[in-house]
This record gives sequence, structure tokens and C-alpha cells, in this order.
Amino acid sequence: PLVLIIDDGWAAAGNWNAVAREAESFAEQMISENKRVAVLTSVEPDSAAQFMPAREALKLIQSLQPTPYSPNRSAVANIVSTLPLTDANIAWLSDGVDYGQSSELQQVIRTASQQKIYLPDAENAPLLTGAVTETSGGFRSHWQRLETQSLRNLTIAAYGPRGRIIARSPLQFTPGQSSAEADFELPAALRRQVSMLKPERYASAGSVTLLDDSWGRPLVGLLAGSDANAQPLLSEWHYIEKALSPNADIYKGDLEQLLAVAPSIIFMSDRARNDSEALKSYVEEGGLLVRFAGPKLAARIDGLLPVAVRQGGRELGGALAWEDPQGFAPFGPDSPFFGLSIGEDITVKKQIMARPGVETDNSTWARLQDGSPVITSAPLGLGRTVFFHVTAGPDWSDLPLSGLYVGMLKRILPLARSTRTQVYSTGGDWTAEQVLNGYGVLATPPLTAAPIANDSFEQTKASPSHPPGLYRQGVRRQALNTVTDPDAYERLNVQGIGSASYADQKPRSLIGLLLSLAAFMIALDVALALIASGRLRFGGLGNGAALLAFALCAVLVQPINAAAQDDTPISGALELHLAYVITGDPAIDRMSKTGLQGLLGELTRRTTIEPQGVKGINIESDELAYYPFLYWPVLRSAPPISEQASTALNAYMAAGGTLVFDTQDDDRKRLLGNQPHPGMVQISKNLDIPRLAPPPQDHVITKSFYLLQVFAGRWANGKIWVEADSSGTARDGVSSVIVGSNDWAAAWAKDERGRYLAVIEDDIPRQREMAYRFGVNLAMYALSGNYKADQVHAAILVERLGGNERQIEQSPDNQLRGDE
Repeated sequence: PLVLIIDDGWAAAGNWNAVAREAESFAEQMISENKRVAVLTSVEPDSAAQFMPAREALKLIQSLQPTPYSPNRSAVANIVSTLPLTDANIAWLSDGVDYGQSSELQQVIRTASQQKIYLPDAENAPLLTGAVTETSGGFRSHWQRLETQSLRNLTIAAYGPRGRIIARSPLQFTPGQSSAEADFELPAALRRQVSMLKPERYASAGSVTLLDDSWGRPLVGLLAGSDANAQPLLSEWHYIEKALSPNADIYKGDLEQLLAVAPSIIFMSDRARNDSEALKSYVEEGGLLVRFAGPKLAARIDGLLPVAVRQGGRELGGALAWEDPQGFAPFGPDSPFFGLSIGEDITVKKQIMARPGVETDNSTWARLQDGSPVITSAPLGLGRTVFFHVTAGPDWSDLPLSGLYVGMLKRILPLARSTRTQVYSTGGDWTAEQVLNGYGVLATPPLTAAPIANDSFEQTKASPSHPPGLYRQGVRRQALNTVTDPDAYERLNVQGIGSASYADQKPRSLIGLLLSLAAFMIALDVALALIASGRLRFGGLGNGAALLAFALCAVLVQPINAAAQDDTPISGALELHLAYVITGDPAIDRMSKTGLQGLLGELTRRTTIEPQGVKGINIESDELAYYPFLYWPVLRSAPPISEQASTALNAYMAAGGTLVFDTQDDDRKRLLGNQPHPGMVQISKNLDIPRLAPPPQDHVITKSFYLLQVFAGRWANGKIWVEADSSGTARDGVSSVIVGSNDWAAAWAKDERGRYLAVIEDDIPRQREMAYRFGVNLAMYALSGNYKADQVHAAILVERLGGNERQIEQSPDNQLRGDE
């Protein structure tokens, strides 16, 4: 029997395809040998694990997925020690990391009849995330690896809150180097939008850095008031600026100047009071306004307040005061100030009073000791207003002179980056909002995710009860990363046990070859029987010559090797294939191939189109005429194409083919402005590309199968461009060129298990489904041309032929889909 130990933690995710392939190979081998298998996963091992039939083990293996947790190898060792190992073999499919428990497990493994440990190669070995530090022009991220024998090159991507890539930076490890850094040069406006760092084309929760509300220095605007030129200690600006300067970049000016630089937060003192529509629009569109009370507001109330207030101020202390000056009460668990220490020397002498009520209670962040609200907040449109019921300076309270003031404003700064959904917790606990799966993708928390106490969050390690991800406490958000200390992990050291690398291929079945051999032997037996009985003669040839001739014919008529047959030009003409242009970049070409394979599956499932496969095309040498369209991912570094390739492409377009250019850079267009794409400039120099324009709403490509007005891929905001004049009959209305930037291949791509290979931004609902629909429309458009446009009017033609005078309103809502 075989004991199969599988590491299924975060460190195995980047090498999971090889792990799963190796495990399935073992199970299939045990099936052929009719032996039993015990399968143990290392993160949450089953204490009741026993030997089972190999077919059941194979089903269990195929259902496994990597998790974002660290293995519990001590528990695995205890379970393995209870199994009968005298005549058993053990295979440990490891992730290559030592978590401090490996020696115990290796000692148990040595008691088996045969043992072997599998280790990942250097390219797929775990990559550990480290600290992120700000620099003068951006920030720097630190990364570590445990396998240091080879050169390793990666690209680190910085993502925004909605999955949009903001920037990329190269990361290189030289042989013998265990740590490296990726530098990002970004302006403050973009730097503060970064919420996640992860390597491209290496999926593991341990290689993801989540950045929470404590990250970055937001750009804060101070609204200019009448005290702009006053002495510092007499200016309310002075106290706000001193409290904010350690944690924010500050810009001062009037409202027009502030709106021009788009700050995350605008601070408005009473002397700078402004209740214009422009300021209100800023808040409603997602801005955060922090304002302070004062004599102006006490005399005249405006509408930019989170709660209803009373006219005039409330004075505390003095000969005519109602009561003594009040201090702050402890902050409630739903307040962003929860946990801040309150000094006994902070008192409030005067304030703007809020009208009591349920709405005021729900909007209160801080109260005085007598229970009256002193800081309130409420949403306004997509944004939020925060109101201090005292002045920004020390006129009405001692708060601006205290360290509590600095702590409060520091807690407010991250709220500009918080999501709109507010999840309030009980008792000050942190509740999971989004968690990482084993591949490092944010997803909905499982039901087993438990809250984390506020006092113990810093010491909490990722576990099944506390999965890594983003946690929320009221309006605050904090990240729990999978790897917090990369120095705590070491490379797995194998002692006294044989080791091996993961195989590149599964064992190949010989069933086809053996069946072909059996069929040939049957045919030969029949021929020999006919010759021996005298029923088969070949004129004057003797039986020996006849037998030799028959054997020669049998050899000559054997099927041509399938691989060779696929390479013959005629196979492309006899069968429909989807095709992409080979760029020379292995990662891009691999994504193009898997993307078209994913689209091929959807075309077969949804339509009567049944492509036989996907082919990579070398435009310099391959025949192009067999393919209805060529998917061409255009790199920014793409070189000019040769004269021979230009001639072939121009002939392809003239004969009815369509070039689908995908620049895959819609996420960077805002950064690059309106600069022309350098790769497209180089490629299109010698091509006969017609005048292009965005397709009108009734264009055939918008209704060739599904009714569409967006052409989604990995991104959904990018336009597409088609031939402006589609009235010509030579091409049946099909554009010879389609240009877009939404990275369609990434949205279509699936692996052999049907799992999506790329994260999409989800700009629109069901974006991946809409991407597949565009791919189906594209194939229908390239293959059927204006036939689909004619079919849209079939209902009107039937009405006219029937003599019915009823008018049919033509609108997008009642147009028939092409396949209906």
C-alpha cells in the first residue's frame, strides 16, 4: 500500500499543478496494481485516515485545492505513526518549506518500507512577501525566497481596491540571493490607491501583501479661511496642520484650487466655512469632508452637517454657565476612535449642540461625560461628512492641544479609502470582510471565519478560524496577511530519505497503441487464412510474394502520425481552428493559447460552431487563409514586421480575414494619457488598415449572437474600433481590423481543470460571462458576416410578406437575437 502525504498549504499553491499531477499519477499507478492508498493533507489532516481503494483515493485527490494556511506536520506525523507502515511505501509531496516540524515527520516516514520526498523546482518554489516601505518617489516592497540556486525573474503588480493594476515593477533574484526588492515610482495620488501587491503568473496566498487603512500618506486639502495670514497660534490652520503633517501630504488653498488636485479629504474650519454646491458635489461623489464648529456656524446653520443641530452654542463653565466644563467619555466599539487613550486634562468649554434622536445616536463617534455628542459623522451620497462640535483651535476646548487630537485625525485619514459598505462589529472585534484563498485571490469569508478580538489582532496568525484577508471594525479596516515574518521560514532539509523533483508529464497510456496492434494482427490473420485456403491469389505471384506485397501495403496504409498530420497545411483547410499570433513572449503566448481554448469550449457548448483546436501562427511563414480571424496581443515593445509578413497580412485581410488586435493596456491608459501605442505604431506601418471608428449601437458585432453594448475582457471600460465603412460587399460587412485594449484572452483563459487563470476587475456585473459573450459574438461575426444583420429584420420581412399593416417598433428591447 501507499501513504500519500500532500502539502496543501499556501506554499504549495504556486506549484499546485505539479503536485496534483504527481498525486494523480500515483493513484493511477495504484489502480493498475490493484493496491490501496491512504491520503493525508497536511493543513487539516484527517485523524481517521485509513487505506482505501485507489479509485476512491483518486477522486479525493481530484477534489483537493491549496489553502492559505500553514501545514500542521506534527499532527500528520502522529496520524502516520498509527498506520501499518512495515510493508507500506510513503510519498511526501512537499512544498519545500520547513515550518519547524519537519524533522518529526521525517523520522516517522523512515519507518516505512520505501520513502521519497518530492521538492518543487526553483522556478515554482515558494516566494515570500516582506515589508513595504515608502520612498521619496513611491515605495519599495521586499521579497524573499528559500530556493537560491538559480536565477529567477518575476514581475510584481500593484493593484487598486477593485483589482485594477496601477503599476508593475521587475523583481530579480540572482543565484545565491535569498532576498530582493521591487521599487515603484508613483505620485502620491496613485500611491495611496494601492491596496495589494502580488507577483504576476505565480499564484499563492503567501506571495500577497494586503495593504489596509494604515498604508500610504493621503493627500489632504486645507480650505483657506479668513485667518490664512494670521499669526500661527491664532490660526485654526496651525493646529490642524501640526496634527496631520506626520501622516499626510497637505495642500492648502481655496475650494477651486483644492478640487483641482482632488484630495482624499478636505478639512474645513469655521473661519473657512463654505457651503457651496461644488463642495457638496465633492462629498456626494465620494469625498470626505471634516469640518469644525465656531461662531459662524452657531449664528447660521447650513446643510453640510451629519446631524441636526441647535442654533447657537452651548457654554460650559463660568458665572452664567449651566454646568462645569466636560471631559470626553470612553469611545464606543463602533467608533473609529475606539481604543484611543483619553487624558483627564482635556475639557470642552463650549460646543454646538446636536438635536437628540435615534439618528443622532447612530451618527455619534464621541461624547462628553454628560452624554452629549461632540463628534458626529454620516454618509452623504457616496462620501461622508465628519463634524467636530468644537473649534479646530483651542478657543472652545483643550482638544487641539492634546495628543488625542493627533490620534483622532490619524484614525480619520484612512476613512477616505474605506469601502462604502459599513460592517459594524460587536464588542470591538474585527470581522472578516474579504479573505484570501490558497491562490491569493480575495473571496467571501467562509462561515467558519471567527471575529478577532481587538487586543489580540497583532498577535493573530492565519488559521482556518482566522483566514488571512481584510478585517473590519466599524469603519476601520485592517489586513491579516498570510506571511507576516518571512525570516521564520527555512528551506526543507531532507535527511536520510530519497528526494525527487516533480515530473513534467503524467504516464502515457498504451491502450491506443495496443488496440492498433491488435487490429493489425487480426487483419493479417484474415489475409493469411485467405491465402492459405487459396481464396486470395495475386495472378502469377507466389504465396510468399503475395504475403510480402500484403505486408508492404499494410505498412503503407497505416495512419500518418497525428502530430505530423496536424502540421500539414491541408489539415487547417479541412477543419475550423481558432488562431493567435505568436509574439515571442512565452507568458503572453501561453495566455493567448489558453484564452482561445477557453473560448473554444464556450463556442462548442453554446453554438453550432465546433472548432477543432487552437493554433499559434508565425506570420512570417505560416499560411493565414485558413483562419476566420487572428487574435493578436500587441506588446508595447513589438518590433516592426517584415515586408514578407506585411504582404501576407494584407492579402489575408483582402481575402476576408480579420485581425483582432488586443493591446491589453486599458488599465494603464489613464497613466499614459493619449499617447499612441508604440507596438501598434510599429506593426501597422506597412499594413493596409482602413479608417477605424467605434461601432455604432446597431453594428452587427453587437447582435451577431448576443445583444451587447460592452466588449468586456479582463477590463470592461475600453472601447473597440472597427472599420468605419462597412457598406462594401467584398467582405460581407465584416471589418478587416478590430482593435481593443480589454485583454480578452485573460478573461477567457482556463486551465485543464476549468479554473480561471486570471483575476478580472469586475467593472460590470457578471463581467467574465460578458467577456465570453463578446467572444461568441466575435466568432459569429467573423464567420457569418451580414447574414446575422439580415436575420435581425426577419420579423419585419414576415410581417410584410403576410400583408399585415401592423407597425413594429424597432428598439434594442424588441430586436431578435440572431440565433432566435
